[in-house]
Amino acid sequence: MDKNKAQIEQLFVSVPFWDLLGIRVVEVREGYAKLSMPFDNKLTQPYGIVHGGALFSLADSAGAVAVASLVGLDKRFVTVEMKINFLNPVREGVMEANAEVVKKGKTIAVSDIRVENKEQIIAKAIATYIILDD
Repeated sequence: MDKNKAQIEQLFVSVPFWDLLGIRVVEVREGYAKLSMPFDNKLTQPYGIVHGGALFSLADSAGAVAVASLVGLDKRFVTVEMKINFLNPVREGVMEANAEVVKKGKTIAVSDIRVENKEQIIAKAIATYIILDD
């Protein structure tokens, strides 16, 4: 899986949006991914807490990397549906998204994602991805 992690990191490092948000791959293993995103004032909304869109992007990215660990990098897939509950605000620190693929079929994969900050759950999401290449 180390080679796969390196390939996944190489692919996603080239995503300018990840660079903008500061998203990094922390861990990848079969069906699982952990990504991080540091707090930055540029990611906050008017009340000084991290914008929900930034947290959503972190969760979606973690779910996608978890799916990539199973389907491989030779297949394309995209998010078709995602639901997130924002549970606690973030005003500092590093956010970590832990994603686990709970179902992988021929054309659909589903990831369960938990976003934490300082060991406190801040968001819970579930995402569905369609696998475009057979």
